[in-house]
Amino acid sequence: MSRRLALWAILLLALLPPGYYAWCMYWPQALPAAGVTLPLRLGSSTAQAITDLEHSGLLPYPKVFRLALVLAGKPSLQAGLYQFHGLLSQAELLRRLIRGQSTPLFLRVIPGWRLQDVYAEMAKDAPYLDLHGLPPAALAARQLPSLGVGSVSAEGWLYPDSYRYVPGESALSVLHRAAVRMQRQLARLWSDRAPGLPLQNPYQALILASVVEKEGASADQQARIAAVFLNRLRLGMPLQSDPTVIYAMGDRYQGALTAADMRFPSPYNTYLHKGLPPTPIAMPGYSSIAAVLHPARSNDLYFIAKGKQYFYTRHYAVHLQQIRRYLQGKPGASHAATP
Repeated sequence: MSRRLALWAILLLALLPPGYYAWCMYWPQALPAAGVTLPLRLGSSTAQAITDLEHSGLLPYPKVFRLALVLAGKPSLQAGLYQFHGLLSQAELLRRLIRGQSTPLFLRVIPGWRLQDVYAEMAKDAPYLDLHGLPPAALAARQLPSLGVGSVSAEGWLYPDSYRYVPGESALSVLHRAAVRMQRQLARLWSDRAPGLPLQNPYQALILASVVEKEGASADQQARIAAVFLNRLRLGMPLQSDPTVIYAMGDRYQGALTAADMRFPSPYNTYLHKGLPPTPIAMPGYSSIAAVLHPARSNDLYFIAKGKQYFYTRHYAVHLQQIRRYLQGKPGASHAATP
């Protein structure tokens, strides 16, 4: 605080009635029974923050509050979502605002979510994020170059976790944090990958991990499912993964795949096209990436899932027997591939 400002504040204090400053700052006021919730947005000026505080009813003595800020050295008031209940003094209010003691806000990214699911989460449960600059959800996968992932698509590049933010923070900055986190995790896991994988680069690992993720298996099954897909890649067999067809169909998917759906024309349809899909089909979690880069030791080429049970085999004839035994006529049953 400058010497002139300090002298001005001392003079102003001297002109106040004895004890008035202390009474205004330290005498608690009773808040409404429901409390007061106030977002202080990132980038707001101190003057705007004080105006917001005054309009919310938290500052009965705004001039004294401004004086207190000067005496404190004009510290920054931290952005955040503040919730106040019961009795509150202006001194306690100032202390919480300076320290940033606000209610934490988080944007969730769940393993298996697509980019459109992250958008839906922002629209539903992140009302304090600044959505300026975000392309429409339908175009987001291919129009988020600011994520800096160097890819044709942002799909798959957000590491699943909860990301804390403050009111007014840019949604793009939060998504960028998630993308940087994914790049770092992927690079670390790729550098320690098992030898001999039929994958040319980390991006291919990310694509396959997204397919493994969408198969919906628990972490203890993912390494063996990954082995099936990797074995198929080695042999030039199509992956024939149902989730890739579902991704290709988009809103056309009605909850159950038909034989006609398996012929749906799309480069993502791994029943029609060999190799990996063009991009990831979801956000893979740590366990699915690790499963792809450290698969189980297995020569299996097929698997079926019956509830939480999985059955694997290398032989197509055995695979057909397993389908007849465990899945035939079972609604919702899934299986991997035909030859």
